Amino acid sequence: MDTEKKPGGRTDQSKPEIGEVVGDLVVSTATVLANSAATAVVNRFKKAAAKSAPAKAVSRVVKKAKKSAAASKAAKSKKAKKASRKSGSKKSAGKKAAKKSAKKNTRKKKSAKKSKR
Repeated sequence: MDTEKKPGGRTDQSKPEIGEVVGDLVVSTATVLANSAATAVVNRFKKAAAKSAPAKAVSRVVKKAKKSAAASKAAKSKKAKKASRKSGSKKSAGKKAAKKSAKKNTRKKKSAKKSKR
């Protein structure tokens, strides 16, 4: 690395000329303006398309589908809750009956063994 100053006070990199700087500014400004104009045109087309009849029909269908999906989901969850409550009570009743019958069977077996002796 050469850190010493060059004789005459000039460095290898020369300053850009004013013409080049102005040209770059003009080009970048034109690019920004073109981009914003294009964006505005695209937004206008989007708004116009959203107001057209087919687009409105599609949006209505989508809204209805979302509503019906939410309603069916809620109905399913309510049905599932009710079914689990009913089936839960049946299972516990079934378990109780099974325990009772098992106890009866063991009593009968014990009494049968005693009578054979």
